[in-house]
Amino acid sequence: MNSLRLSRNARLGMVKTLSAVFPDYFGALGARQFVRPRQRPQPRHWHQAFDGFERLTESLGEQQIPLWTRGQGPVVLLVHGWETDHYAMGGFVQPLLDAGYQVAALDLPAHGLASGREGPLPLLAQAISRIGQRLGPLHAVIAHSVGGASSALALQAYSLEASRLVLIGAPHAVRYQAQARMQGLSQRAIKRMEQHMQQVLGAPLEEFEVPRALAGLKQTAVMLVHAKDDPVVPITAAQANAASCSAKTLWLENGGHNRPLGDQMVIRAIMSFLKTSQRRNRYPAGLRYHAGHLHERQESLTSLSEQG
Repeated sequence: MNSLRLSRNARLGMVKTLSAVFPDYFGALGARQFVRPRQRPQPRHWHQAFDGFERLTESLGEQQIPLWTRGQGPVVLLVHGWETDHYAMGGFVQPLLDAGYQVAALDLPAHGLASGREGPLPLLAQAISRIGQRLGPLHAVIAHSVGGASSALALQAYSLEASRLVLIGAPHAVRYQAQARMQGLSQRAIKRMEQHMQQVLGAPLEEFEVPRALAGLKQTAVMLVHAKDDPVVPITAAQANAASCSAKTLWLENGGHNRPLGDQMVIRAIMSFLKTSQRRNRYPAGLRYHAGHLHERQESLTSLSEQG
């Protein structure tokens, strides 16, 4: 254990020293890694959820975006998070179908069966918007993590239309600094990384902040779901998002980053939100779990990973 820690510290120290000497190189490398999801096997907790769905393909420039759809009725689009795929949203499928919704899901660019190797936020948002436009005005978007940030941007800047938006574990901004420090980059390299990222994204990073996007949504009711012990996106990010709009909030005492996707209490709360009036100020107060209700959660979901 100590030898592994010493080895890691030595590597980080070397990266910090070299990145201080060569900030341009390491800044560009960091920016490229930030928009390039790792390709790795994904746990399939709902591997049969999309059986019987029709698979379609939508083009966005050179990108090929796979789309799965099933059912009749108001359309609900499921959007997965970073380094996962549409199967991550499988816990919502049967409840939505049983409630009479048409369910649609996609693999974002550079994820799952979609084409490409890089997934900058504007491209993800454009892909979501293109799918939404193909399906017609959406009743709702239910989105997780970076997929939530991308969905908010799609609604605000890329002509996506939806009556309701549910964000689960969504960040409030492009979170590159913490990742860069974990990689051992020096401050000079981090500054160059920010400059490179702005070039890749085509705009200042502030334009991609989720509160800014949510504040611009006048015709979409918003619900925010977040666990206080989320190790990937801190609860303060959700609170910043909530402060920007009149949203219904569901703060969980625990659940991490991914377990809310299969939490039956969360799913029931979201289903209830989908059925309610569109009036924006209907839910001025937050909804919180009580400790006595936590036993209702599915024990089988405790193995869900904390990444994505």
